[in-house]
Amino acid sequence: MANPQDPRIKNILIIGNQHLSSTILSALHRSTHSTLTLLTSPRQTPYLPPSVPVSALTHRTTDFTFPSLRATFAGQDLVISTLGGGDFSLQTRIINACVAAGVKRFVAHEFGQDSLNKGVQGRLPPSRERARVMAFLREMQTAGEAEVGETNGEGHDDGEANGCCGECDCGEGHEQGVMVQTTDGFENEFEWVGVAVGCILDQKLISGDLGFDLQWQSATMHGTGKERFAITSLARVGEVVARVVERWEQVKNQYLYSAGCITTADEIVGCLEKAMGKQWTVGHVETEQCVREGEQRIRSGFPDAGMFLIERSVLYDEELGAVKAFEEKDAKSVLDLKAEGLGHLVSHAVHDFEHHGKADCGCG
Repeated sequence: MANPQDPRIKNILIIGNQHLSSTILSALHRSTHSTLTLLTSPRQTPYLPPSVPVSALTHRTTDFTFPSLRATFAGQDLVISTLGGGDFSLQTRIINACVAAGVKRFVAHEFGQDSLNKGVQGRLPPSRERARVMAFLREMQTAGEAEVGETNGEGHDDGEANGCCGECDCGEGHEQGVMVQTTDGFENEFEWVGVAVGCILDQKLISGDLGFDLQWQSATMHGTGKERFAITSLARVGEVVARVVERWEQVKNQYLYSAGCITTADEIVGCLEKAMGKQWTVGHVETEQCVREGEQRIRSGFPDAGMFLIERSVLYDEELGAVKAFEEKDAKSVLDLKAEGLGHLVSHAVHDFEHHGKADCGCG
């Protein structure tokens, strides 16, 4: 039985206008009694699931400057970020605007691989920036004990924070390398949660970004196919966030690992063959080649295509240990969630692909 919702969380604002924000809105609309607000860029139409009518939420826009964010956040009890997670400047501006507006709770834009893993940080620059954001949040939590820069509610309209004390690399998750420089209100109570869910498998299957081609029933595995990695469904991401809201006092100020399940590429192919009733053609390529090709595409001016390959390599490179924390620190029991069934997840993705084709970005 679900915990009763924290009565202090009455107003929730979600930043973003894509699949992540949509699944979170759907879960919160279904499971909470909070007033929901969606914050997007100007001229954007809210990207909503069919289960959430436009009348069920307030739509606001921002130019993402500090004054605009601070004004928009006023009166909110919780802000959830699903936009620009790898942009340290943007995320710290959002966090500082929360603090200045009196918002006491913040869910960071994680919802992917383990950003605290040093190997993942080295492979994926956005994860390195996410780790800096998590370090910043920890410093915000303990601002009274940390070395804090001067508050300057008037002098820093952009609300950005210094990211480094000048004594460290800052790219290796070194928490002492983040100096807190906030606007007025930094001394107030502030709580946060970060959630890693692993690879959002149904989206990646439909897009083909993992090397599984649903149209031609062929797969390219960058490894043996037996490497274990963390996956989840898009719908589960929303459920996880809803449980975080319900259990805020239990999970606050923590980085949670809540994947749907742990699987392998071989197991995924087996589920795909069963769901589609056809045998798949499978090829194997070394993980190092995946990284080299990804880096080459980035150098050639195709950053998105290159990053897809590098992200894929994280799943298959056992030396990174990307799955370890998901196995050892699984938060499903804390959130009262059962493991997802891989077969159901895969068959649902196949159904969506057969009826709708490849998904667009959802950023409308």
